[in-house]
Amino acid sequence: MRTNITLALSKLTMYRLLALLRNVIEMFTGNALFAASPFTIAQMEAKHAEYDAAIAAANEGGVSQRKNRDKITNEVKDMLRIQADFVRSVCNGDAAKLATSGFTLSKHPEPIEEVGVCGNVVARNSSKPNTVKISWGRAVGGKMSRLEETDTDPNLPTTEWTTVGITSRHSMEVGDRELYKPYWFRVIALGKTTEGKPSDVVIGRAA
Repeated sequence: MRTNITLALSKLTMYRLLALLRNVIEMFTGNALFAASPFTIAQMEAKHAEYDAAIAAANEGGVSQRKNRDKITNEVKDMLRIQADFVRSVCNGDAAKLATSGFTLSKHPEPIEEVGVCGNVVARNSSKPNTVKISWGRAVGGKMSRLEETDTDPNLPTTEWTTVGITSRHSMEVGDRELYKPYWFRVIALGKTTEGKPSDVVIGRAA
């Protein structure tokens, strides 16, 4: 998988920007990969010293010192953008090479997780009145489970499922149900970012 570097310079404070420039200088120094970079080590060192001094002067000075600091801030950002583009062209997505540049590597998006289906779903009478107990097995990738219910034939296209509850356990008791009336249940495993397909449907009656 190809890798890139991230800048997000607009989000960096002045001191973090100064630290990034210092890190790039240190990583470029003696690194043959970046020997032909648009800015030399000496040029980057000079800009770092200039920026460091401008920040200190602005902290103790007035409007003109702050304007000068802001001007140099933009110059540092431009320098880093140009150096970053150079690094990208040289490294061509090679993470090992990019890691030697001093820039931060972009994070790869996490692969979409696959969540399995809950098996062994069983509905049985509870020791509590007017209550049905549903139990099920663990699903691969499942962190939680959502129990759903309907009181109409699940084979009908108009059937609507209602969430009874969400739990980290593998069973749930559903109370306040009419005696001997059929209720259908199914379980859906929930992962961190995705959910699995519904389990087989089971029928339960409260007694």
